Amino acid sequence: MNRHFYILCAILVVFFLPHRASGQTTYGEQAFGLGISPAPFERVGMSGWQFLKIPTSARIAAMGGVATAISHGDASFAFNNPASTTDVEDLDIFVGRINWIADIGYNVGSVVKNLDQWGYVGINATALDYGTMYRTENIEVLDAAGRRTGNVSINLDEGTFSGGNLSIGLTYGRKVTDRLQIGGNLRYMEEQLDDVQGAKTANWALDIGTVYYTGIKSLRIAMVGRNFGPDTQFSQYDERIQTPPVNVRMPMSFSLGAAIDLFEDEEDPHFMTLVGEFVHPNDGREKLNFGAEYTYNNMGILRAGYRYNYDEEGLTIGAGVRHSTGQLGLRVDYALVDFGRLDYVHLVTLGISYK
Repeated sequence: MNRHFYILCAILVVFFLPHRASGQTTYGEQAFGLGISPAPFERVGMSGWQFLKIPTSARIAAMGGVATAISHGDASFAFNNPASTTDVEDLDIFVGRINWIADIGYNVGSVVKNLDQWGYVGINATALDYGTMYRTENIEVLDAAGRRTGNVSINLDEGTFSGGNLSIGLTYGRKVTDRLQIGGNLRYMEEQLDDVQGAKTANWALDIGTVYYTGIKSLRIAMVGRNFGPDTQFSQYDERIQTPPVNVRMPMSFSLGAAIDLFEDEEDPHFMTLVGEFVHPNDGREKLNFGAEYTYNNMGILRAGYRYNYDEEGLTIGAGVRHSTGQLGLRVDYALVDFGRLDYVHLVTLGISYK
């Protein structure tokens, strides 16, 4: 084992230290010693920019949303673990269309180029459209004497409005050694809640990722920190909104994942990857993602996964097809994500690679 492996082990030990400090011992119903009680809330709803949590790749969505240690990365990993973009052989192009919940449309695209000794560089963009919504206004109901009744009526004659998100990012990745890959993604983002009366803000965010091959067969460990950025505020509020805008926090998260490949014989037509991931967000409970990917003859692909400790999400399934002609490779991926009471979400993404 080289020194890189021991350094990584030390990082993992620190990562898995308990998040709640406690030196308290309980005997019967009496507690002794010092301790910090857990917070009575789970930070849910305490960050904005929620579109950054929407999956951008059907492949990743079908595998339980694991975005850290999946092998054979492509341009889509600029949105997930930018360190895996270093798996691109020459040039890779990725596009996708996601029909999200409540008729929300989400378009994504990215390009990554291998510049040899200069590393791997790319550009990516996303655009989310909330669709057309009816504007409503609550009007206080008064009695015949002009006194308040405590009731309100809804005025539906206010027209329509829309909103959305836009992001543009730059990606850079590099292979430090034959075992260690690193990468980063810097994005500029805009969010508009109302295209008529304002409520708009802008911000930037940074993603940092690593992938480390342990040398134990194909076992690899990956860590990703996503959406590092400052707080921001909405501006251009309508005059009817009397309260000042509050700070909007970034939905930061830390992920630790591991994966291993089965049937590693190059002559074997069967290939399978098992992946797992622990996610610690700043606006909710810790979560676990699990997934598996089976490939036959490097052409037909089946995927499945499960997302644990989510409010609605759970089972994920999907499939994919790959086809290579000379130096050109094509791939089509599909995912079906179960959102419980919110029904199912379908994702379709396309990829083109040049060798």
